[in-house]
Amino acid sequence: MEQTHEDSNFVRHIPCEKCGSKDNAGLFDDGHIYCFGCHHYEPPDGSDKSNYYTVGRRPASLIDGYYSALPTRGIKEETCRKFDYQITDSYNGRPHQIANYRNSDGQVVAQKLRDAKKNFSILGDAKQMTLFGQHLWNGGKKLPICEGEIDTMTVCQMTGLKYPCVGLPNGASNAKKAILAQWDWLLNFEELILIFDQDEAGQRAAREVAESLPVGRVKIAQLPHKDANECLQRGDGKAIVDAIWNAKEWRPDGIVSSADFEDVIGEREKDSLITYPFPKLQDMTRGIRTGIITICAGSGVGKTTLMREVAYHLMNLKHEGSDVCKCGLMMLEENSLHSVRGLVGIHIDKNINDPKVPTSKEEIVTAFRDCFKERHISLFNHFGSTTVETIVQRIQFMALAEGCKVIILDHISMIVGGLTGNLKQVSERQLIDSIMTTLRMLVQELGITLFLVSHLKRPEGSKGHEDGARVRLGELRGSHSIAQLSDFCIGMEKDPENPNSNLRFLQVMKNRFTGETGEADTLEYDSFTGRLSVVEERF
Repeated sequence: MEQTHEDSNFVRHIPCEKCGSKDNAGLFDDGHIYCFGCHHYEPPDGSDKSNYYTVGRRPASLIDGYYSALPTRGIKEETCRKFDYQITDSYNGRPHQIANYRNSDGQVVAQKLRDAKKNFSILGDAKQMTLFGQHLWNGGKKLPICEGEIDTMTVCQMTGLKYPCVGLPNGASNAKKAILAQWDWLLNFEELILIFDQDEAGQRAAREVAESLPVGRVKIAQLPHKDANECLQRGDGKAIVDAIWNAKEWRPDGIVSSADFEDVIGEREKDSLITYPFPKLQDMTRGIRTGIITICAGSGVGKTTLMREVAYHLMNLKHEGSDVCKCGLMMLEENSLHSVRGLVGIHIDKNINDPKVPTSKEEIVTAFRDCFKERHISLFNHFGSTTVETIVQRIQFMALAEGCKVIILDHISMIVGGLTGNLKQVSERQLIDSIMTTLRMLVQELGITLFLVSHLKRPEGSKGHEDGARVRLGELRGSHSIAQLSDFCIGMEKDPENPNSNLRFLQVMKNRFTGETGEADTLEYDSFTGRLSVVEERF
């Protein structure tokens, strides 16, 4: 379209020589005349008429209407005239509002009809419809984009009918397609401000549209009410103007500005209310925090026993008289009954899984009732099913349905082992990389702590971890991703001088929170109680 009158101003209504209307034509201060009824156009006197667009004949299927204010909407007649929004009293025997839509040449090619019950229909060629009001503007700095015609006219009216504003022809449901169809025209504006409905559908459409437009040009406006017209009806029209000027630049998910943290930067991190039962480890880590905590040790060193101690401690952990957290157990190397017996044994300081430790059925049942009288844990009966999908689903259920804040998964090698038989083309490293990435995303999504037990590969030399060899991050079995994607890595070692002793040494190898690493607590295993207890110092 070759129109060049965007800077001209409306002067007054005058009769139209073409259709005979008394006041449908508009005289503009540059001398051109335009009829809002029949769309007859006359260029200014003395101008080269070839430079201007001559309005073509409307499709015969379209209907005629008249201009009127929309009192219930707060829309003035002048606004309706500008956007060619009309009323008819007799279409199919009922009153309708008519939104005239133009093609890219400015010709009226379709009409969107709306009755009192908000039933919509389209006459004419819908495929040629551009954005509502697009024919009025050629470019500029800011372009508010609304969901529909009423909101578009509302926004333009609140800005004095002088500044550009357009609307989607088919609302939020087809927003992205409508925007992409007018891509080149939209690039004539420096800022594209999306003023969509504030409901879920509207905001979702706003994000979808924003993702399809050039980064850096898109802003999303926030309104205090459902949409722009509701703001006007509630007497809060100023909020519309404020929303345009205060619209925030849209950024893709995950991209934030440092300015977003001003209100929270002064809030200091605190020690976690979820604590370890081991004092030095607690001091070095400031408690059990959300994320992945990997526990690693050689075969037979006591990883599962260590995890039982943590689980029992969490069961009994209280803050100001209330339970701090619920724990979930996914012990893939033992059945759930064995796990429960282990916890009951800790409760009475007897290893009831060992037949040689004297105890009675009555004592065990009494201990069970006392142990779980006020507290419960969730357990995973895996029945041999250890696929990644199964593990993820059970973790989600424990966290969301059971309310578990801490989940112990013992151990990752069992998941890998259950997959390698079916995936001959995939290496163990690739499997672990995939599993760790999945678990990392899951933990962040759920906001939980996942204790992940991992085996170690045999160190170089003749001395293995079961013989007291030191634990190193590079020895985590299968893939470096275990260490890379974990927030904490805690190793457990035997006494290198006397590997047959019952001493176990905890070592913090990675600490994403404070960075403090090194030797932590010294523990001693008691085969009668089945427990790992803290000893005063390493010797």
